[in-house]
Amino acid sequence: MMRTLLATALAGLLLSPAQGVETETWRQSSYEDFAQGKRERIALRSDGLLTLSPELKELLDTSADAIWALAADSKGNVYTAAPSAESEKLRIFRITPAGKSEPIAEVDGLACFALAVDRQDRVYAGVSPDARIFRIAGGKAELFTELPAAYVWAMAFDSKQNLLAATGDKGVIYRMDAAGKPSVYLETEETHVRSLLVGAGDEVYAGTAPGGLVLRVSPAGEPFVLYQAAREEITSIALTRNHDLYLAAAGAKRGTRLRPVQTPAPAAPTTPPTPATATTNTATTQPQQPRPMPTAARPAAAGGSDVIRIGRDGFPETVWESDRDLVYALAVDAKDRVVLGTGNEGNLVRLEGDRLYTSLLEAHAEQITALLPLPNGAVVFSTANTGKVNQTGPALAQSGSFESDVFDSDFFANWGRVNVEGKGDGDSLLVQVRSGNVNRPQKNWSAWSSAARVGTENPVSVPAARYVQWRAELKSAPSAPELQSVELAYRGKNFPPRITATEATPPNYTFPPRLLAIAASDKLTLQPLTGKVRSRSTPLPLSGGSAISMNYSKGHVGVRWAAEDANGDELTYALEIRLVGSSSWLPLTKDLVEPQYSWDSSAWPDGRYEVRITASDRKSNVPGETLESTAVTDPFTIDNTKPRIQALTAKRVNSEAEIAWTAIDERSPVRKAYYSVNGQEWIRVEPLSGLSDAASLQYALRLPEATAAPGSVVAVRVLDEFENEAVASIAVPAR
Repeated sequence: MMRTLLATALAGLLLSPAQGVETETWRQSSYEDFAQGKRERIALRSDGLLTLSPELKELLDTSADAIWALAADSKGNVYTAAPSAESEKLRIFRITPAGKSEPIAEVDGLACFALAVDRQDRVYAGVSPDARIFRIAGGKAELFTELPAAYVWAMAFDSKQNLLAATGDKGVIYRMDAAGKPSVYLETEETHVRSLLVGAGDEVYAGTAPGGLVLRVSPAGEPFVLYQAAREEITSIALTRNHDLYLAAAGAKRGTRLRPVQTPAPAAPTTPPTPATATTNTATTQPQQPRPMPTAARPAAAGGSDVIRIGRDGFPETVWESDRDLVYALAVDAKDRVVLGTGNEGNLVRLEGDRLYTSLLEAHAEQITALLPLPNGAVVFSTANTGKVNQTGPALAQSGSFESDVFDSDFFANWGRVNVEGKGDGDSLLVQVRSGNVNRPQKNWSAWSSAARVGTENPVSVPAARYVQWRAELKSAPSAPELQSVELAYRGKNFPPRITATEATPPNYTFPPRLLAIAASDKLTLQPLTGKVRSRSTPLPLSGGSAISMNYSKGHVGVRWAAEDANGDELTYALEIRLVGSSSWLPLTKDLVEPQYSWDSSAWPDGRYEVRITASDRKSNVPGETLESTAVTDPFTIDNTKPRIQALTAKRVNSEAEIAWTAIDERSPVRKAYYSVNGQEWIRVEPLSGLSDAASLQYALRLPEATAAPGSVVAVRVLDEFENEAVASIAVPAR
């Protein structure tokens, strides 16, 4: 047992080195570090690299709530659709390569989730929730076809210029010929076909909801389930030139079962196609009441997303995931890199390689809903909340800035040198620092410091304060900068220790020797001392914060205390003692490491005493920076003098013996009295007043003859508050 206690105590000593006030560093270098900051035209890579974002340019602001689809023609014109504020119609917009935008047509409908352009540069708009497709050419819109569905989610042309439309709420893909005649291309038995892509060999890829299926349909019309996602819906599909298939799976999946996919069965329309201005092309019947839209078609949805890559060998691998962001759109840029449009914080993300990605920009909108890569390397994207069309790239932004989160040093600190790691020539990468004593930067913070550069010694000229923040300015000239990390040195102020509570322990008990076991008997347990501790991010060490056992030892007195140090320093204690009213403190002990002390008081004169405790942090600090504080205990009594027994008498009263005496103590109340007849057991007796509350008490008792016969010896015993005792005896007289 002793060996175990000793090993445990020594281990605690080894794991608790003195801390002191030392130079520390605040370093930011990871994605998680930088994600807490504020970016303006700054891209953040997942390995913690900050660079300039691609240049961002607004092409169109429709003032609508959302834009959901983009398409481009052979001349580089970009098309989109948005609800009109003046009427219950959808306006079709054209944006020229020069950036000029104008509405070119209006069609009936509430939302457009799908746009496509044929080889003749005619635009096709899929309108929901009544599943109609309009064709726009020469500034004129005509109804191309109407489908027995609620939603048109995606459209694409095959090599024969047949238009394929992915629909809901029956999960069917329709194929229309050049005249708009529809036929059922694929029945999935899912509720929605949410995404659609036609490969170079006319193979068709489709993503569904709510089962989260990815299907591949061969040119011969044979469907095959490539993948079933753990999420609810496949919002987008992209295919790289390297023939890797990427898919975005979004939303938490509800309880659904996988139903078999049937081979497509062509169905002829019941009504022949007619000019769009007169009637509509209908495959079967009018659509039913639309069901609720899938998760990712609702801008405020949540549930997270995964991006999965399926290689040419058919093996699926998750390459990007988020528990918070929804991926609304995928695209492959001119360099064959996959780009993601996400919400609900409007991030444009580019996949760089295995598990490496870059958050290119934040769109200042809640959702990036559609992506359109351009041949020159730029990417056009649309947004929701609010409905805009923007272009990013191909060039980098000329400048950008990053502002870090605020660092709390916990205490008042002096700020030293800043070390900037990265690439930057001249003024292309500059870092500045500011400090303050409120947790949010305000006008009463300090001004920004002089600029620090990569690879130079950069002392920081900011006032000593509790909080600090840095910012970086990046410029594309003379070379594209990269910021890898910022490290700032600081040293906190040394705070004096505090004694938060003191207590004189009960008399006649001593603290056990350190590291020794305590016997089970003659033991007293003290409850924990408590003191008010200031709040901070990590708990402060509080000495005396646990229960402790004491051993009985006559004549010993003791004190204990609780102490804390804001810096976590190792503390030592010195004790002094004096009589109350005296001006001189006498040394009692020093170099204590535990917040408790007891000593033998038998050599001390009786009286009222107080102890002064001095706590010092000298073991953890260099000379000249040591601090200390003191506290004085409440007065306590040392009393080693026995009480007196006076006027002890014994007389016969009839057949009884009457014993009486007076107990007197000079310094403390008489607490207990006992009697014994002929050396038998001691029996407790109370004073005549009924209360043991005075320094002088009278006692009287009558003993029957059977107990105290004539000649019997009656002993009396009295104890004061400090268990000093006096004993006297008397013989019982004869009759």
